[in-house]
Amino acid sequence: MATLFWLSGVLVWAAVALSTALVVLGAILNRPRVRRWLEQPARYPYSYVIGYRVIGWVLAVRRKLGSSRALSGEVDYAFRSVKLSHLKALRDVLVEVDRLPCVEKGKAALGLLSVFEIPTRGVPRIPSPYTHSLQYPPYYLPGVPARMFYDPAEFEWVRPLETAFPAIRQELLRVLKDDGAGFGGYMSEGNQRLAGWNTFNFFFYGRKFEENCARCPETTRVLESLPRFERDHVMFSALNPHAHIPPHTGPMNGIIRGHLALVAHPGSFIRVGSEQRTWEEGKVLVFDDSFEHEVWNHSDHVRIVLFMNFWHPCLSAGEIAVLERFRTAYEMSPLSRVHAENQGQPRGHDLVTNRQLEHA
Repeated sequence: MATLFWLSGVLVWAAVALSTALVVLGAILNRPRVRRWLEQPARYPYSYVIGYRVIGWVLAVRRKLGSSRALSGEVDYAFRSVKLSHLKALRDVLVEVDRLPCVEKGKAALGLLSVFEIPTRGVPRIPSPYTHSLQYPPYYLPGVPARMFYDPAEFEWVRPLETAFPAIRQELLRVLKDDGAGFGGYMSEGNQRLAGWNTFNFFFYGRKFEENCARCPETTRVLESLPRFERDHVMFSALNPHAHIPPHTGPMNGIIRGHLALVAHPGSFIRVGSEQRTWEEGKVLVFDDSFEHEVWNHSDHVRIVLFMNFWHPCLSAGEIAVLERFRTAYEMSPLSRVHAENQGQPRGHDLVTNRQLEHA
């Protein structure tokens, strides 16, 4: 028994030592000067394979030790199993992104030689028409204007959505009357449940959710007819009474987020950057989700919007084609893989459907 106790103690201390060593290694690899050398195009995929796997082992050790900061096993496994081929594909398309006219203009304004410099240059703090301290997506495109909210009248896709509002709302209400079947509790990229936020997916990472689209054929038809429509993340998004979505950013600028308000009572708000707005039923709210943003529902009713993405009007068709390949490549990153897996799995919801229907 004493030997077993001693052995278990040795294993715990060995795990702690390994975790500490990996944290120290990660800190060294994350130093700006070191990262700039490691993230040159020739070394980029190899550096990220090492970095991701170090993160994966640190997360795995923390989970084994029962750390309160530990994430799920799916997350650390995704980091530990990242493939070099995926990172080479990401590097190759980043080289193409680096040559886009929009990006060249942004690099000149920011004093950058390459997009590979961005992670270590503190870009959000450089004053320019393309940057803001509250805009820090994981993947940043120089040259896209930094605006928090937009006037919906600037976009040709807004009028068809507002015209179709009655039909889209009716399809939503039919889903709600079926106890919200098809909705699922929202899971973050870190595989964590956000209580009170539930989604009904139409498209996610380019995948079409055929069953949900078949249940809402008019909504799907309208969406697929819209110019510059981007299929990365499109859904009915429902936030329960008195629920809160904490601050977060979207993965990349160059995307415009549209919300068609389907059920919106006074008392729900969204903050994007330093500005705040609310929703009006039948109207589209337009903003840039690459800014830090959060949502509150202080009302006693569920708030539901049709949540959509569109390519920014500053981007040409040729630039969009490259950026679509770029999004496909970075969606193979560890957290994106976990996120996609979560969205594709059937799961329960905590949507307050009965109260919603009483006030619809």
